[in-house]
Amino acid sequence: MSDFTSALAWFTAAPKEWIKSGQKSLNALGLWIWETVQGDFSENQSVGQIATGTVISMIPVVDQICDVRDLVANCRNIHKDSNNIGAWVALCLTLIGLFPTLGSFAKGGLKVAFLYLRKAVHGGAGKAIGKIDPGTMIKIIYMLQRFLDQPVVRKTLAALKIYNPYKYLAEQLRQLMGKINVNALLKQFDKLLDATKKLLNKAADWGPQSIKQPIKDLLALLSDVRKQANTMLGKALDPLTQILGQLARRLEKEGTNAHTAYADSIAKHSHKAHLMGEADLMHKHKPDWVDLGKVPQYKQLDKLTKEHKDAIIAGWPGFDKPPLKDKFKTFDNSMNAVEILPGEKLYRVLAPNSNDNSICWMREAEFKALKSKADWRRCFAVWKDWNANGEYVVYTVPPGQTLKVWEGRAATQIHEADKTISLEGGAVQIVLNPADLQRHSVGKRQATGWGYTDPEVARDIDKFLGLPKLSTNWYGDKK
Repeated sequence: MSDFTSALAWFTAAPKEWIKSGQKSLNALGLWIWETVQGDFSENQSVGQIATGTVISMIPVVDQICDVRDLVANCRNIHKDSNNIGAWVALCLTLIGLFPTLGSFAKGGLKVAFLYLRKAVHGGAGKAIGKIDPGTMIKIIYMLQRFLDQPVVRKTLAALKIYNPYKYLAEQLRQLMGKINVNALLKQFDKLLDATKKLLNKAADWGPQSIKQPIKDLLALLSDVRKQANTMLGKALDPLTQILGQLARRLEKEGTNAHTAYADSIAKHSHKAHLMGEADLMHKHKPDWVDLGKVPQYKQLDKLTKEHKDAIIAGWPGFDKPPLKDKFKTFDNSMNAVEILPGEKLYRVLAPNSNDNSICWMREAEFKALKSKADWRRCFAVWKDWNANGEYVVYTVPPGQTLKVWEGRAATQIHEADKTISLEGGAVQIVLNPADLQRHSVGKRQATGWGYTDPEVARDIDKFLGLPKLSTNWYGDKK
């Protein structure tokens, strides 16, 4: 039972009655199952949930619950208009994701793509469904890149010796297309429908009287869709084949563009698609650390003053070459040359793959004032692409020397692809030259406690990700 309840918890919090009863209330468990299964999971997954799809099979029972929720969502869409071929194509996309020939990585990657394909083909009967529109394709590639950027996915790619994941997914999709027919789809439909009925019947047996009739109605709806499937799945095959072929060609193109990609260092390509997809998601979900349509409060410093140039001559870090090149633009006009005294502590928030000795830091008081990941991103104006977060280190200025740094308010940051999106800034940040740091003065990495996943994902799913070890990454160390 513990595996089953852990799986349910991946989707929804347990009812209070279940918690209060010490997991003895079958009535509450039945209600929990019902609330979990009936959700429109395929439409509402957040970025982090999609991106962790490749490791879902590692969590007992969760994988099947995912598929059950998708089946219920698909069948409800079909029930609204059973002549809508797009809704049947969406069901096909769910079913082919169950084909046993797919490995965990291919299944996870294609589920990311199929999520947006399902949305694209859900339109009315008169909508063209045999072609992926450019906007949908951009979202697919963006989400796939987010998926591939996950540390656990990178480890999977390295273990499987998959050095060009886009090309690999294209090959898997081509092979899959050769196996798709009505009988194969019906076989997967029947297997998943049987699992769904068993789960719903358990919910009806255990749950309160109030859910028994709704479950009965849903079972009747599922059976009705199954009766129509023999005919309607055949009508969906042509448009299904067209969009899968288009997706395979795009994946092949991305694979060619990513010819320098390796499993431990996925190339950053399709930058425009990435930024546009990111902007689209921010408008849709609006993380609480993002502002939309707001006038910048802390205007970016656009050039160095005479005082700044004099300080550089006096020994403060310059901004004319990497890694500090033009980084004065991350400040507003409050940037000042400051010396940090021996014994003082500086804090740096960083991702598992970030270097400990990098340029961005803050004082201890600023760090301790942060209450959450959203607070940090908003106040220090840090885009996800710049720093995924999850950990922090402390640097203590060693005895007998001071540390010359630049200190001031973080400037408001405007999104590169959509100027209406911004991060407020305003917190007091520190920028320094990493070459001035002493290796022995940095402490061990610690977890921020904010989680490693995206802000819109429940923190509870972190325990399923196989969290990275808190290991030091010091640029210049021999590997």
